[in-house]
Amino acid sequence: MTKSTLQYLAGKSKEEILAVMGQDFNYYPAEVWTYILHTTWLGRKTVLYLFFEDKTVKEIVVRKYYGKVKNEL
Repeated sequence: MTKSTLQYLAGKSKEEILAVMGQDFNYYPAEVWTYILHTTWLGRKTVLYLFFEDKTVKEIVVRKYYGKVKNEL
């Protein structure tokens, strides 16, 4: 998935995100939620970061990592 295919999440509330993406391991009051979208057989992870402001998504970032997922951007 690319950032352009996930643009429909912009402007959605936390409740709407939960209905579409699920809870995973996100702390509800947090301002940044992460979702692991894909993992390759080599261990590369595609991670979706959702940044909230006033309980709505303001920014969407997609990053790829090997190893542990970094929470800081």
